[in-house]
Amino acid sequence: SVSVQADRCGGDVSWAQVDIGGKEVFRHSMPDEEDKANVEVLQAEYPGAMPYFFSQDPDYITVKEKVADFCANGSAPEGIATIDIAVETLRVAEYLTPTMQKQLLG
Repeated sequence: SVSVQADRCGGDVSWAQVDIGGKEVFRHSMPDEEDKANVEVLQAEYPGAMPYFFSQDPDYITVKEKVADFCANGSAPEGIATIDIAVETLRVAEYLTPTMQKQLLG
């Protein structure tokens, strides 16, 4: 089974856990120790900004660089979702919403 927990309202810690046969075999949390050090630097540099921006700063930089390179040079932005992918993702979310609502309320 896979368990994922995220809390973007009461903090900026998210984690994912994979269990096989009731035993945890993998866990990843965000921010990790390297991210935490970067968060402290960014909090000092940009006081008052939303905390989750800090832990995701390296990812935002990567996305912006890839998209800017595409705009400037036409290079395919590998790993960046297209509008078509976004639309399909929303379709999946819409399809799953009633089922998940039923499970959460039932």
